[in-house]
Amino acid sequence: MGTTSKNNINITWDDENDWGKFSELIIDSIHTTLAFEKIEKNLIINVYFVDNNQIKELNNQYLKNNYETDVLSFNFYDGWKDGKIIEKKGLFPGEENLNELGELYLSIPKIIQQSQENNLTFLKELSTMAVHGTLHLLGYNHEVLNEEKIMFSKTSKILENISLKE
Repeated sequence: MGTTSKNNINITWDDENDWGKFSELIIDSIHTTLAFEKIEKNLIINVYFVDNNQIKELNNQYLKNNYETDVLSFNFYDGWKDGKIIEKKGLFPGEENLNELGELYLSIPKIIQQSQENNLTFLKELSTMAVHGTLHLLGYNHEVLNEEKIMFSKTSKILENISLKE
């Protein structure tokens, strides 16, 4: 396993893939999102670069969706709503403190495919998914149209502050 850590962002990937080179972009994307949301705590976020099979298994196991997806977010604390802790709720079983925000799983092959389908650079799509996943960890959703507009608008504004070195 390859790993890197910086400012409480821990990234892990399989040694068979050269995905560690994307770590700095992910760290920057997450920190830019937290700064945009005015999150002053140093929250711990674990990020995993995975393949399509791994993300499909996770999506099926935890969300009962039997298909590949680009990013999965698993919140360790349920009290987040729209970038703020709005109520004191219990931690995810096995977690120890409120500073552990959660986990992001990014399927690199799926994001490559999506970038090609959407005529975007891979780095732009990867950064977008990191921002999107982090917003989910902070309690944002896109289940209804109004929430979707808010979340996608925030994503666009955050991406304007991220330098993509193509």
